[in-house]
Amino acid sequence: MITAEIDPRDLREFHIAMKGLHPEVLFKDEWLPFVKGIAEIAGEYPPDFPGNTYTRTGNLGRDWRYAVLSPTSAEVGNAAVYAGYVHGHEQIPLHAGHGWRRLFEIGDKRLAAFIQKIEAKVSRLWT
Repeated sequence: MITAEIDPRDLREFHIAMKGLHPEVLFKDEWLPFVKGIAEIAGEYPPDFPGNTYTRTGNLGRDWRYAVLSPTSAEVGNAAVYAGYVHGHEQIPLHAGHGWRRLFEIGDKRLAAFIQKIEAKVSRLWT
């Protein structure tokens, strides 16, 4: 027969570590900068191109908004009626060719860094 004893202090530390795995705790310091960063990058204009006759107003860049809805949910968007043709799935080849980035591609790139930060936090919980 094998018996085991559990030290209450160890159990308490385990309980605290397990609470650290909740998204509300894990994402706490990372979620807002992640979401805000996506909106800020989306608002950046690519360099102007030779032969451009259109005068940029800056409206598209200023119309980016973000909102943290919960510890695991957020929205990033642009109210300009043409935003989808510049930054969305409906992006036309002209905009892609001039360096405009799609919102979901910006999010995917930022997500990799976000995941690394969360993985580091989880790792610290168990060391």
